[in-house]
Amino acid sequence: MHIHKILSYLSFQEAAKLSLVSKTWLQAWLTHPNLEFTLLSSKHGYNIHDRKIVDQVMERYRQTKVPIEKFHLSVTIFAHPFAFPQMDKWLDIALQNGVKDLSCEVSLPSYPFPIFTFLAPKSLRELVLLGCNLMDHSLSTTTTQVASCHSLRKFSLTEVGLDDNMLQALLNCCPLIDDFIIEHCRLLTKIELRNLQNIKSVSISCCKNQSVTIQTPTLQHLSYFGCFLEDSPVLDIVECRNLKSLQLTDMRISEVFLHCLISTSQFLESLTLDNVSTRLEICGSQSLKFFVISNCKGLREINAPNLVSLEYDGDQIPELKIAKRSRQLKKSQLCLDSLKILNAEWFGELRKFLSKSSSWSLVSLTFEECSEINMKDLVLHHKVATPKVNDLVVCIESSDKYPTLLVDALLWSCHPKRLILKSSIEMIYCFMDRLMYMKNSRHSTCHERKRRKYSQLKEVKVYKFDSEHQCVELENGELAMRDLTETETVSFELYW
Repeated sequence: MHIHKILSYLSFQEAAKLSLVSKTWLQAWLTHPNLEFTLLSSKHGYNIHDRKIVDQVMERYRQTKVPIEKFHLSVTIFAHPFAFPQMDKWLDIALQNGVKDLSCEVSLPSYPFPIFTFLAPKSLRELVLLGCNLMDHSLSTTTTQVASCHSLRKFSLTEVGLDDNMLQALLNCCPLIDDFIIEHCRLLTKIELRNLQNIKSVSISCCKNQSVTIQTPTLQHLSYFGCFLEDSPVLDIVECRNLKSLQLTDMRISEVFLHCLISTSQFLESLTLDNVSTRLEICGSQSLKFFVISNCKGLREINAPNLVSLEYDGDQIPELKIAKRSRQLKKSQLCLDSLKILNAEWFGELRKFLSKSSSWSLVSLTFEECSEINMKDLVLHHKVATPKVNDLVVCIESSDKYPTLLVDALLWSCHPKRLILKSSIEMIYCFMDRLMYMKNSRHSTCHERKRRKYSQLKEVKVYKFDSEHQCVELENGELAMRDLTETETVSFELYW
C-alpha cells in the first residue's frame, strides 16, 4: 500500500526506473490500480523503449486481471499513426480490467477512439478525450447497441473531431452526467444541452460560427468562453434557475440578456466577467457574494447588499459605482496593469474612485514606466475623502527616472497601511529615502502641509521576504551589496 502511494506521485519515467531496483518495486508498479503513461516522440522517431515498457505493464495486467481504477494515456505523435494498434490493445486491456476513470490524449493525426465500446459496459465513471477522432463511427449501428450509459458522471471533449449528430448521440447515451466539458471542437455548428437529468457543471469553449443552447434546470455552475476577436457565437440560456456560479469570457452580450440571466438565477452566488463587452448595472442581487471583473468596459453600478468579495482587474480606472457597500464585504481588490500615464490628474481620479468605498483590501498598480509628478496639481483634489487601503502593491517594471514625488502621489491617492514594492534596488532606495524624509521632516512647503494635514506619516518599518515568503525586517545596509539593477520585493509598514 505504501509503495503504491509513493508510485502515485512519480512520473512514468521515474516509476519505470524504480521498477528496476527490485522485484518488490516492479510488482508494485505492475499492479498499481491507477496507471498513467505519457509517450513522447521527437524528430528522431517514437520512443521504442517506452512502448516496450508500457506493453510489458499492460500485458501483465491482462494476464493477472488486476483491476484498473484509473487509466491515463497521453501520446504525442509527429509522424505516422503506427502506434494506433498498440493503443487499441492497451485501451482494450484497461476496459477488460474494469477501468472506471479513463483519459486518452493524443496529438494529430487524431486517434479513432472506440467511444461506444467504452460506453457499452455501463461501468465507466469518467471519460476525458483530447485530440481524438469520433467521426468514423456509424451512428445507425452503434447507438442501437448502446442504449444508455448511466454510470458516466464526467464527460470531457477537447479538440475532438465530431459533428452535431454525434454529439447529440453521445449526450443521449449518457443522460446522467453531472460534469460536462467541451472545448474547441471545430466541426460542431451547434451545441445543445437538453434533457440532462443530473447535470451540475458545464464548461464550454466555443469556436467561430457555433451556437449554444442550454436548457438544464439542474445546472449549478456554468463557464462559457466565446471568441471575442471573431463574431461572437450565439448563446441561448433557456432555463438555469438553480445556477450558483457563472463565468462569461471573451464575448459581447446585451444588457437585457445578462440582466435577465442574473435576475432569474435567484441562487447565483459567484459571477465572473472576463473581457466581456456590455453595459450593465447589477442592482438588487440579494444572493451575489463573489464578483470578479477583468478587462471589462461598460459596467456602471453594483448594488449587491450581501457581497463578500469584489475583484477588479484592468488597465484603466473603472467608472464603477458601488451603490451600497455590503457589511459582509471582506475582500475588495483593484488591480491596474500596464499603466503609462501617471500625472496629477490620474492620481486624482484614482483617489476619487477609492474614496467611494470605505476601505479596500488590496490595490495593485503595475507601471511600465514612471515620470515626474506635478504635486501642485494634487492640491486641487485635496477635498476628496481620504481613501483607506490595507495593502498597496506597486510593480515598476523599468524606468530611466527615479522620481521622489511618485511616492507622495501614491501615498496621497491610496493612503495604505502597507506598501509592497517590486522594482530595482535603485528604485527601492528612492522609496526608502523619500519615506524616511516624510517621516522625519519638520519643514514642509505650503503645498506639503495641505497634503499632509489629515495624514501625517509617523513611522516606517521596512521588511523583505525570505525564501518561505515570510516578512523579515530589513537590516540597515542589507541591500548595499546588491546590484542596483537587480529586482527585489520589499514591504513598507506605514503608521499614520
